[in-house]
Amino acid sequence: MKNNKLFIASFITNILTFLLALVGVILMVTIRVSALGTTDITVFKYFTFQSNVFMGCVAFIYAYYQLLILLNKRDKLPHVLLVFNHIGTTAVGLTFLVVIFFLAPGYGFKLMYQGANLFFHGIVPVIAMIKFMFLDKECNIKFSDTVFSIIPSFLYGIVYFIVVAMTNGYGDINIDFYMFGANGPLIGAFNFLAVMSIAYIFGLVLYFVHKLVFKKR
Repeated sequence: MKNNKLFIASFITNILTFLLALVGVILMVTIRVSALGTTDITVFKYFTFQSNVFMGCVAFIYAYYQLLILLNKRDKLPHVLLVFNHIGTTAVGLTFLVVIFFLAPGYGFKLMYQGANLFFHGIVPVIAMIKFMFLDKECNIKFSDTVFSIIPSFLYGIVYFIVVAMTNGYGDINIDFYMFGANGPLIGAFNFLAVMSIAYIFGLVLYFVHKLVFKKR
């Protein structure tokens, strides 16, 4: 495996993913680009920030284990790491899709790809998705593992709507900043289920494209 060009390319891309996510973090906590922006610990309230930080951490750990293999200190990657790689890629992929089809039309594409958003909404997700589907040959997870891809959106959504409901913040941009509950709690619940469905469907797309690509190879 260590002499496999794809393995080397994946290793390099994992390091790049980590570094780009780190750049995005630095930009987000130092430069405020909009009314929705913030330069303190509250950046963690955004799924965008959480998913990209998570993906950056997964990429770093993935690269670490790949390095051990390259140094002949391990034979293979831990299966749980492969599952987390799929979860992280699904999470940033969900961010990518929500921005393009939901947030950008409302807030404007320029704002959604300005400053740290360029990294978190575009560069990191795209690189992570390409890496998973075309470079991570060893990421051969089981079909049953794909259900874990909804964990980030499920946990985030639960906390998000609990906070919105407790503060009666439906439609308040400072609380319901994704505006998922702008039309009331019932529509908000529907949006929550829709986002989880999109996350799982996208996780399946990643899974099947990966299978198809490496089956042909």
